[in-house]
Amino acid sequence: MSESPDSYSAFERKYLAPARKVLRGVYRVPVKLLIALRVTPNLVSFSQIIVGAIVVALIPTQPRLAFILFILALMLDGIDGALARETNRASKFGALFDQYCDHAREVIVVAGFALHGALNPFLAGLYGLAYPAFNFTIYICNANRAPVPFAIKSYAVVYPALFLYLWFGVNVLDYAVALSISLMTLVIALGLNRLRRGM
Repeated sequence: MSESPDSYSAFERKYLAPARKVLRGVYRVPVKLLIALRVTPNLVSFSQIIVGAIVVALIPTQPRLAFILFILALMLDGIDGALARETNRASKFGALFDQYCDHAREVIVVAGFALHGALNPFLAGLYGLAYPAFNFTIYICNANRAPVPFAIKSYAVVYPALFLYLWFGVNVLDYAVALSISLMTLVIALGLNRLRRGM
């Protein structure tokens, strides 16, 4: 268990260090550029929100560009941490601020699909509630040394559906988001049960 709590399941934690090692190499050039430009990790975290809003604006007219920018937003989510570690600015507040920005970007993008008629608004609203609750539950479980063993996150369910819609025009977003909400709800219930027994 890391010193500062995060929103990774026990299963994800097994692969976190090797994944960060690979990503350190992938992000080396952008991190060096950001260091040269004196950009702070928190600014990189916040930029995800701006990119997410641009994604929403591009969904109806430039869906493929919207998808490419969505990938950029996900990369920024990794670059901020790599930049923080490279510049010795990693902190508990930085990790928390990163989480806030991740959640804001995620909810903005999903709401954008509902705004443009590609996703049922009720499902978008439920996702906007479930996504932060899911990550918060995992975070609190880790903080109380009661980690959830696994968590199937939105990148495994919703992101492929985003790709299909934005790249090929195939819309399975309602199904993917409904499935993701169900899986997140199961993890929330599991986490609350672990907390109930451990607190």
